[in-house]
Amino acid sequence: MSLLVPVTFRFSGDLVPGARQVSVVGAFNGWDSVAHRLTRTANGDWTTTIYLTPGRTVYGFWVDGSMWLDPEDDGRVPNAWGSEYSVRFVGSGAPSSRARTA
Repeated sequence: MSLLVPVTFRFSGDLVPGARQVSVVGAFNGWDSVAHRLTRTANGDWTTTIYLTPGRTVYGFWVDGSMWLDPEDDGRVPNAWGSEYSVRFVGSGAPSSRARTA
């Protein structure tokens, strides 16, 4: 059984000031835009914490029906549609320059 790690995702409200809905999507939730919705904070940013298995996580933000990359991700990987997904390394010992777990 894998240990789950709390991971906080944050989307800056400055990127889409009029956003009405922001979700994080990836293989961990079947790319379902309603599974992990972010909550708007008092300063206008959006955030959520979810539990993921350690390792590489491929994801994106779904903002009002459009996919956005995470400007604070740990890297990018190409997808089958000619664009990219964000990558986050989860867990201790992950090759990240920033602490990503709560």
